[in-house]
Amino acid sequence: MSAKYSQGMDLTLDIERLGINGEGVAHHNKMTIFVEGALPDEKVIATITETRRTFQRAKIKKILIPSDYRVDPICPLFGTCGGCQIMHLSYEMQLLQKQKRVKDAFERIGKLNNITVHPTHPSPSQFEYRNKIALPLTKHLQLGLYKKGSHDIIPVDHCYIHTPLGEKAFSLVAKLIREKGLKEIKHVIIRTAIKSNQLLIVLVTHKSLTPRLSSEVKSLYDEMDEIKGIIHNENSGHGNRIMGKKFTTIIGEGEIEDEICSLRFKVSPSSFFQVNPLQAELLYQKAIELAEFSGSETLLDAYCGVGTLALIASPFVKKVIGVECVAPAIADAKQNAKLNNINNVSFFADHAEDFIKKQKNLDIAFINPPRKGCDKSFLDSIIALSPKKLIYISCDPATLARDLRILEDGGYQIHEAHPFDMFPQTSHVECVVSLSKK
Repeated sequence: MSAKYSQGMDLTLDIERLGINGEGVAHHNKMTIFVEGALPDEKVIATITETRRTFQRAKIKKILIPSDYRVDPICPLFGTCGGCQIMHLSYEMQLLQKQKRVKDAFERIGKLNNITVHPTHPSPSQFEYRNKIALPLTKHLQLGLYKKGSHDIIPVDHCYIHTPLGEKAFSLVAKLIREKGLKEIKHVIIRTAIKSNQLLIVLVTHKSLTPRLSSEVKSLYDEMDEIKGIIHNENSGHGNRIMGKKFTTIIGEGEIEDEICSLRFKVSPSSFFQVNPLQAELLYQKAIELAEFSGSETLLDAYCGVGTLALIASPFVKKVIGVECVAPAIADAKQNAKLNNINNVSFFADHAEDFIKKQKNLDIAFINPPRKGCDKSFLDSIIALSPKKLIYISCDPATLARDLRILEDGGYQIHEAHPFDMFPQTSHVECVVSLSKK
């Protein structure tokens, strides 16, 4: 079938839906065509840019019938920068498309029908929500973001989804790098604590910290009271990892503190913390509401990260067990428990699929895996342990649908799903699902 298509060929297409990366999806002679920048219900002339055996990629040549929900993106770099994929779609329709994506994954991948998928919970902020940004440096000493699908850097003056406080620090750092010629910097990471108005700046270089760099960047600390610490990170590697393992505090503190659901959390340069914490609060509250705790339960928080949800749930249960395979995250979780004087939570550094085999009695489990979903052996062990309720939190509808199919076949009933828009203007969607033992 692919022989019928060639690069440069023009096709007239009706766009049916959004794909997982925010591209328009159409079909032509039963071939799937992904059209960058196209929106559902549009008719376009598209030019084939990449041919594959099972699908084709194309770009818009002309929009014949535009979507009623197409809007002008606020960012002039939209379509070039890879950060946002659907800024050209009205927010109302972004939410609807994310709900549809969850439904579609359930039906198409999980063969799960008649599950109530609620409307997507909107983010408290459509813009200026992101509390962390990583900016590579160009050879012309400009901070930027990566071009979509490449390692080319696009110079950036302003990011519309980054917090205003973070943007203020971004401008100061960019100015200092230009004026002082700090070409040894590879990346700048800015972390903002939204509730406490604190900033942490991390400067990544190939080599160890030089006296000159240390001296020059200290001026930033005096320019903004909100900057609580400036940290150096050494990363001599050439892979995709932005930061290495060696951190040195140049001036100030080595971490900042933020708040979620009235609890305090330490945020260090490498620790995981929700990028949209105001929306994360609402998601966690929904997870606790769906769990319907009585107060006497033993709760497992699998893939617990720095312990955020485990600690938030702790007042509602007798005991919480948190497990996470990233040892530094568990160290942060234990520190966060002490910070909040919480004593009924135990944290363990272990792989969830190994740890679960050692457990005997669980009443409820929170399951919050990475994008790849759960290892099947973990799901098999959960089914064998038979907790009365499960709350599954997922950042990928496809792996969520796959895992829910296994859990339903293993004797669990799926009650309802709540999509949450954690990342407005992007194609990502988070989802909270409640299940109970049949």
